Amino acid sequence: MTIISIEGASAAGKTTTSAALAALKQGLHIQEVAMLWAKPEPAYPEWFFERQADRWQMALEHESSGLAVIDIDLFQPFWYNWAFGFTLFDRQSLEFVEAFYRPLIQARKLGFPDAYFVLHAEEPRLRERKAGDSTRLRRGFEQNMTFIEPQQKYFRALNGFCPGLVHFVESADVPGTVATIADQLPSGQQAHRYSLELFDQMVEWLRTHPAGR
Repeated sequence: MTIISIEGASAAGKTTTSAALAALKQGLHIQEVAMLWAKPEPAYPEWFFERQADRWQMALEHESSGLAVIDIDLFQPFWYNWAFGFTLFDRQSLEFVEAFYRPLIQARKLGFPDAYFVLHAEEPRLRERKAGDSTRLRRGFEQNMTFIEPQQKYFRALNGFCPGLVHFVESADVPGTVATIADQLPSGQQAHRYSLELFDQMVEWLRTHPAGR
């Protein structure tokens, strides 16, 4: 089985592309957390992290069917908060997130996808798509526009630690994007899936490289 994750800027086409690719390959589209669960009130700090582990288990349960497409990175709590100087979510620290994730990776209850596909488009195009999409409010759109470069920087670094893990794909139109990704899909489980070495490299890089927004 192959597990991939699709990431990118807001309005880059992550959800539409994920669903279309899963349909093409008769795979499983694992939607983002907000589409699968209602957030409790009040929400405890680890709630969002737990849902990432749940999404990984969904992918594993689809093992015999071929392809699982995870819409938005399971490790997003690391780099998203880093992009904003760890000031979000009641100032959750890198150490706090690391302490939650590490035991899950050790127990193989959460892992890295076999490949990332990071979608990108020029900002005017992203704004045009947002304006033309009446199905989603995208309340955090302006905030998300400010982390495009930090996000790209993070995924370039991740690809440096594990060459071939990350593919950057221009999001021009859904059929073209899906075709590009389909041509680059890895075949089956990759050696880095539960790599603590990769995890440690990721954490150390985030610790020592300010986002510089």
